[in-house]
Amino acid sequence: MIERTYASALRVGLVLVVALAAAVVTNFVLLGVATGPNDPVGRLSPRAGIVEVPATTPTPRAAPTAPAAGTTTAEPSEEPGSEPSSDD
Repeated sequence: MIERTYASALRVGLVLVVALAAAVVTNFVLLGVATGPNDPVGRLSPRAGIVEVPATTPTPRAAPTAPAAGTTTAEPSEEPGSEPSSDD
């Protein structure tokens, strides 16, 4: 039984070593492909200059005011442009 446990541990260790080696080799291959001579990223240059936009200032607006407590708003007695009414 001890031999079986030792063989299983050896097998797991071997699989881990092979997986680690495969990961390292894959990373080197991918890095070699990414830095190939036909990679255009390093040769790109901007075509337009940076344009500075002037800062905008917010337009000041009057705060809405509420009538004081206990007061009422006056109703206009007549509409503008109408004739005054007579109660004869």
